[in-house]
Amino acid sequence: MTVKRSRCAKDHALCPPSMMIALLALVAPVPDPDPASETIIVRAERLVVSRPAQVTLSADDLAGTSGARLDEVLRIIPGFGLFRRSASGPANATIQGFSLRPIAPNGAGRAFVSLDNVPQNDPFGGWIYWGRYNPLFLDEVDVRRGGAAAQFGSMALTGSLDISEARTGSPRLSLSLGSNNAIAIAGRSTSSSAGANFTAMGAYEASDGAIPVAPGQRGRADIAADFEFAALTLVTDILEDNGAWSFRASGFSETKGAGLIGGQSGAQGLDVSAARRFDLESGQARVLVYAQGRDFSNLTVAANSARLATTPVLDQFATPASALGGSFAFAPSGAQFYPSISLDWRRTEGESQELFRFLAGDFTRSRIAGGRQEGVGVSASMPRPLAFLGDRLRLEAIVRIDYWANRGGFRLETDRATGGTTFQESAKDTSGTVTTGSVSLAQARGPLKLSLYRTFRPPNLNELHRPFRLGNDVTEANADLVPETLVGLDLDIRGESRLYGGELTSSLTFYVNRLDDPIANVTIGTGPGVFPRAGFLPVGGVFRQRRNVGRIDALGLEGRLSWQGGPLQPRFLVSGSYSSARVNGGILSPQLTGKRPAQAPNWSAYAGLTWPVSDRLSWGVTWRGESARFEDDLNTRALAAYGALDARLRWRMTPRAEIVLSGENLIDSRVETARAVDGVVTLAQGRVVRLGISLGQKPR
Repeated sequence: MTVKRSRCAKDHALCPPSMMIALLALVAPVPDPDPASETIIVRAERLVVSRPAQVTLSADDLAGTSGARLDEVLRIIPGFGLFRRSASGPANATIQGFSLRPIAPNGAGRAFVSLDNVPQNDPFGGWIYWGRYNPLFLDEVDVRRGGAAAQFGSMALTGSLDISEARTGSPRLSLSLGSNNAIAIAGRSTSSSAGANFTAMGAYEASDGAIPVAPGQRGRADIAADFEFAALTLVTDILEDNGAWSFRASGFSETKGAGLIGGQSGAQGLDVSAARRFDLESGQARVLVYAQGRDFSNLTVAANSARLATTPVLDQFATPASALGGSFAFAPSGAQFYPSISLDWRRTEGESQELFRFLAGDFTRSRIAGGRQEGVGVSASMPRPLAFLGDRLRLEAIVRIDYWANRGGFRLETDRATGGTTFQESAKDTSGTVTTGSVSLAQARGPLKLSLYRTFRPPNLNELHRPFRLGNDVTEANADLVPETLVGLDLDIRGESRLYGGELTSSLTFYVNRLDDPIANVTIGTGPGVFPRAGFLPVGGVFRQRRNVGRIDALGLEGRLSWQGGPLQPRFLVSGSYSSARVNGGILSPQLTGKRPAQAPNWSAYAGLTWPVSDRLSWGVTWRGESARFEDDLNTRALAAYGALDARLRWRMTPRAEIVLSGENLIDSRVETARAVDGVVTLAQGRVVRLGISLGQKPR
C-alpha cells in the first residue's frame, strides 16, 4: 500500500516527530499497576449546566453499531449529517463540518463538539477530525439539538455534541481488516496507583481507498483516495479530598489522497488540557484550561477534459492555527436554588500559507491570509426545573451573553519571481455582543415539552479571509461577514410503554427555525470572463463569494422509535428527519429566493434490527437513506437520493474476546457526494466489508 506523506510547515512544532515528543514530555508515563494494591477508580464527572440531552448513546450503543467511526455511528440520530455524504475516513477535512439539523449544511459545520468539556471544532475552519473519537474510547455521547449551549455557545448554532471518554475498566484492544486493504487498530489501558488513574489510548487506521469518480467517467488521472490516521492520548486523573484533577494530552496525524494523481492533504494536531473539580457543600464547581495546535495542508489539482492528466491548482502547504481557552462552571446541589453558572473564554488565531496561479510548470504567486478571534461568554440556568400550577408544569431556562471580536485580519499576495505585492488587504476589526438563550415549558408528568431559543455563530477565520479554488470553480472570502443568528421553536412529544414484553420508547419533535444572515457560497457569475480578485475563468468556470444571504426558513419533523426486549430478544430502532428549508435572498441575493439551501436534503431515515441469537451470537441489519439534495446554491446540480444496507454479525468467543463481521452498503448503492459543473460525479465508497476482533471488557 502506498501512503502519501503531507508536508509540514518549515520548523513547525506540529510536525509528527516533534508533536509526539512534546506530547510525551507533558504527561507522565503510565506506571505498572501493583497487583497487591487496592484498585482505585477515579471517574471524570461532568457538570450538567445545560439543557438535558435529547439522545444519549452509551458505551453499549457505540459498540453495537455497524459504523467504524463516530460520524458513521451517529447516522442513527435524526438530522445529523456531515456537509457531504462521504464518511470522514477518505473525506477531505474541509468538508467534515456537521449540523444536527439539515437547515443549511456547510463545510465549517453549524454545531459544537466538546470532549470532556473541551471544544473540538478546528480553530481555523470549524470542521471536526472525526478519527480522534474512536468508539472504543468513549463512555457516552450526548446529543442536544436546538437551544443554547451553556458553555461555548457561540459555536452551537443547531446544537451540541458532548463526548465523554471512558477512563475505567480493564484494557481493551481491537483489530479489524477490510476492503481496500483497510486496517484499523485501537487500544486503551488504565492503571491505578496512589489515588490516581493513568489511561493511555492509541489508534491507527489506513486504507488504499476507492476511486471516487463514478465509473464511466474515470480516466488515467483518477486513482484511489487512500488515507492514514494515527492518534495517541494520555490522561491522568488524581483524586482529591474535595474533588479531582484531570490532565489530558493528545496528538494526531493524518494523510489523505484526493483521488487524483498529485492531489493530497494532511493534518496534525496537539491538545493539552487541565481541569480541577471541586465537590462543595453548596454544589460542584469546575475550572478548565486548554491549549490546541493544528496544521493543515492541501495540494489541489485539476484533471484535463479527457481526465488523462492533472495540473496543480493550489498548494496550501501550511495552515498553522491555535486555540487557547478556559471555562468555569458551577452547579448547585439539590438543596440549593442558586442558578447554575458558567463562564468561558476562547482565543483562536491562524493563517493559510499558499502557492497559486500555476503557469509554465510552477506556481507564480504566494498568499498568506488569516487573523485572530476572541469570544467570552457567561451563562446562567436553573439548577433544576421550576414547578408551578400545582406541580403540573415545569420551566427550564438558560440565558447567555457573548462578546465576540475579529482582530488583525489580513491577506497578502505576492509575485514569487519579483517579490512585488499583487494584492494586499487589511480587514477592519469588528466586535459585538449577542444575547441568546432558551426557555422550555414541560408537563411535569406528561409527554409534552415546548421550547423557545435563540443561538448565534460568528464566521470563522477560513470564511473571513481564505479564498479557495477547485478546478475552475473559485470561491472568494469575505472579511465583511457578520454572525448568523437562529431563532426557533421546538415541540417535543415523548412516550414510554410496555409492548409484547419489551420496552417501547418514542420521541417526535416538530420545529420551526429561522436562520438570519446565513453564510453561503453565492454564485456571482460563470466563465469565460474576468472576475474581481479571481482573474480570468474559462468556459464552465464558476465564481462565487461567501456572503450573508437574507434568511432561511425551515419547518421540520424528527422522530425516533425503539423497542427493546429481554436479554435474548430483538432490538428495533427507527429514526428519521424531514425538513422543508427555503432561502429568502432579500435585496442582495434575489436569485436565491425560493431555492433549497445547498446540500440540505428534505428527508433522511434509518432503520435497524439487532437480534441476539444466544448469549454469544447476535446479528443486526440496518437500512439508511436520504432524499435528493442540491450541490449548488442555484439548485442546478442535483445529487440523487440513495438507500444503503448494512449488516453485522457478532460472536463472543469468551467473556473477553469477540469477533465481528460487518458490511456497509452491501448492495453497493450509488451514493453521490458531489457533481461538478462539467457533470463529473463523485461517489462515496461502495461496498465495504470488515472482519475484526475485540479483546477486553467494555468500558464502564
